[in-house]
Amino acid sequence: MKRDLKVTGTTEILGIEVPVIEGGFGSNQKVMLSKTIAEIHDTEVKHINELINSNIDEFEEGVDIIDLKVVDTIDYNLENLGMNKMQISKSQNIYLLSEQGYMTLVMLMRTNKAKEIRKQIRKQYFAMREIINSDEDLKKELAYKLMVGGIGSIEAHKQLVALETRPLLQKIEKDKDKVEFAETVQRSNDTVDFNAFSKILSNEGIIIGRNKLFELLRNEDVLMTGVNHNQPYQRYVKQGYFKVIEYIKNEKIGFKTVITGKGQQWLIKLFKDNKLNKTA
Repeated sequence: MKRDLKVTGTTEILGIEVPVIEGGFGSNQKVMLSKTIAEIHDTEVKHINELINSNIDEFEEGVDIIDLKVVDTIDYNLENLGMNKMQISKSQNIYLLSEQGYMTLVMLMRTNKAKEIRKQIRKQYFAMREIINSDEDLKKELAYKLMVGGIGSIEAHKQLVALETRPLLQKIEKDKDKVEFAETVQRSNDTVDFNAFSKILSNEGIIIGRNKLFELLRNEDVLMTGVNHNQPYQRYVKQGYFKVIEYIKNEKIGFKTVITGKGQQWLIKLFKDNKLNKTA
């Protein structure tokens, strides 16, 4: 008897959009391709496959892992699972892992980062099925109460509306930071100097003065020291974050660093993601 493998949608894990795949090991059981695991763990799929192959005795075939290149008991189309023809033809193994198989793989990675990612994947991917199923069951129960009518139907209607609008509210909350960044850049299309940018940061709840900002970016090797004091390194100019403008004062030529709209968005995001230390 063949077991179906199907993509039921997509979800986002650590900022990466991944396919939600069910089946293979059992009905409605969430599974994950080694290709997806590699993307989330920021490594190459060949390294994941090598780790599995060198520890293959740790995995139970059909329980922890299935190699889709050799199995013939599952109905699936690899292109529907997010792989292109070149990836399919070049791969010696195309591993599919159950939740138990993924946990075994992470233990073999032996890094703290892998353990942290594991927690996120369990929460945002493997546990998602229970949440979805419980919502669907609740919707059916509430729909029945609506059909029957009476006092209970009023409360049932309220709960159904809340359930239906929850994904939209979650998306609004998730996109809030993106909207804030966009609005900030819209207010800051022109280049600004560091004094003006300190005020923009203050409006975003980030309190840091002009001189501290210079010092911080020098420490982070964004701005130079020495002869070219407080001028940006060329790579940041090329990325469009800064411009260096020439000015004349007391018949002497000077240079001043200003921040572009793109650079303002970039710096605000770094601060909000705690990738810049405001106390530097």
